[in-house]
Amino acid sequence: MNRTRPDLLISGDAHGKDSLPLVEIIARLPAAPAVLVITEHITEADARILLARGAAGILLQRSAIQHLAWALTAVTEGSRALSPEIADAFIQRFSAPPPCRRGVCERVASLSTREREVLVLLSDGLPNRAIAQALHISPETVKDHVRSLCGKLRADSRIHAARIAWQAGLVA
Repeated sequence: MNRTRPDLLISGDAHGKDSLPLVEIIARLPAAPAVLVITEHITEADARILLARGAAGILLQRSAIQHLAWALTAVTEGSRALSPEIADAFIQRFSAPPPCRRGVCERVASLSTREREVLVLLSDGLPNRAIAQALHISPETVKDHVRSLCGKLRADSRIHAARIAWQAGLVA
């Protein structure tokens, strides 16, 4: 008797997490097929759990028809497939700066408007002369502002100050 194994299983459910028991069982099989979950709604946390437990992809029902062809190809070739809405949520979460540590936002708020302007330009990697030209001030004044803002931010260097600006959401 010939037996064939599917390369792919598609699970449909209302809330994503309903497919979790199936995904866990399939993931334990030798030469397990990929599992693509098509769901009406899913939270970011449930999507992470599904992916961590073995799901190869997750599509939202409302846009699955648009993405099914490439998603099937992706998961059968060993890649992951996510609806753009889910992928965007992940990207946004992990590309955003970490939440402002205690005291960091307060220190940035203590900067003058000009010091904040200098900090933003400094965070872009500009040297003092370029910052001075952009703000129509002298390079010596820029040095004074950098020294002052580093002191207020308790930053050891320009790079440290730029990182604090990023953590505070002042720069991308």
